Amino acid sequence: MSDRGRVFKAHFAIVDNVHHCQLNEHFTTARRDEELLDHFILRLIGFCLFAYRHDLVLCESKQKPQIDIVAYDLHDDYELVIEVFNDNCDELTKIYNRAQTLYVITTIPISDELNAWQVSHGSAEIIALELGFVSALEAVLARSLHWDVCVERDQLSITTSDCYVSSQVLISWP
Repeated sequence: MSDRGRVFKAHFAIVDNVHHCQLNEHFTTARRDEELLDHFILRLIGFCLFAYRHDLVLCESKQKPQIDIVAYDLHDDYELVIEVFNDNCDELTKIYNRAQTLYVITTIPISDELNAWQVSHGSAEIIALELGFVSALEAVLARSLHWDVCVERDQLSITTSDCYVSSQVLISWP
């Protein structure tokens, strides 16, 4: 169970110009035990990028395997998985083998190991964001996350009460 220092109230107003929709997402989430802040931020960003799906689940720490974001098909199989890259390609391969579609989210520059893994797993897609973007969001992280998110084909911007940050986003959109 998460302690109060790891629990966050999320209020996201998302304008998705790629999928032509506006969304308001309100939920409570928690950082997993031992989860680094950059991993947590990337997990939330992955949710924002695909929120138009309405069937995404931010996975809890109790769930095994401990994937980051998933959408299930009618047979409870992994239809879509969005996984933050944690330098473990063996884990990615296990998820890849179970998922119909896998997106791996990471920061620029993309590691050589991940690039090599993606070449051998051609249908897996990589989402890459600027490291400074993630660092800026870490710096203003608060217990109550009020993000105004704007998703463009090749740009992502987030406005909080304290700052505005944007990043180039490398992604192959579904």
